[in-house]
Amino acid sequence: MKKMLITGASGFLGSRLALYFKDKYELLLPTHSELNVSREEAVMAYLTEHQPDIVIHCAALSNTWYCEQHPEDSHKVNVQGTVKLAKACKQTGAKLIFMSSDQVYNGTPLLGPLKENEVFQPVNYYGQHKLEAEQRALRNNPDCVGLRLTWMYDLPDSPLKLNTNILVNLKKASDEGTVVKAATHEYRGVTNVWEVVRNMEKVINLPGGIYNYGSGNTLISHKLFLEAARLLELNDASSWILPDEDRFADQPRNLTMDCSLIEEYGIHFLDSVKGMEEALAHPYRY
Repeated sequence: MKKMLITGASGFLGSRLALYFKDKYELLLPTHSELNVSREEAVMAYLTEHQPDIVIHCAALSNTWYCEQHPEDSHKVNVQGTVKLAKACKQTGAKLIFMSSDQVYNGTPLLGPLKENEVFQPVNYYGQHKLEAEQRALRNNPDCVGLRLTWMYDLPDSPLKLNTNILVNLKKASDEGTVVKAATHEYRGVTNVWEVVRNMEKVINLPGGIYNYGSGNTLISHKLFLEAARLLELNDASSWILPDEDRFADQPRNLTMDCSLIEEYGIHFLDSVKGMEEALAHPYRY
């Protein structure tokens, strides 16, 4: 049985990958103390000792607000950690798959689905660091694969670790009677984390490069939130999901991705609304 190393295996995505692959690979699920990706000698020693065939790198600082307040921490983990793994995988022969983000597109003046080779000008540290990680990882290891992820979600009643995702946020607001403001000048996709997980089997065989990897979307965020509330059967959503017409008014924020490249390799994602509908209709389809 081949060995698969998953970094960040206690996190939102990593824990689900570990569950999905537990009977398909011999899994290596180190804690941060067992594998500190920001220490090059520790990374090389771990890979040399355990000789994984595949490394799926999920460990990251993904809170954009925290990264904006602590750019040195963000760079150390999100850039340097990825580059160190890329170098170690190159030397040991492991296939590296690392997670990037649609935040690399944050700041583009373009509208419509964005391809992988668009001109980038990310406006926050998280997006800048993810873009730098992509470039440096591929420079050091051309065979590695970087996946640009959207905002992922799982169902609010999932027994696994949850993130602050669109469905969780809306359910919480409805339960507590609080208002949600959603931008009318923003476009972004949201993706069922289990689609991300299930498609990962095909990712393992991809040639090196960067790929958009997630659900498309044509709706402004306000309409997307209203659709999510409808699917969750939350009452009177239009009275508490309010349009935010000021945010991004000077330049619309567009994070939507063109996934035609990944589709050439047989990897498909449902549209954001259809994906939420499917997730809610089949809640335990792992």
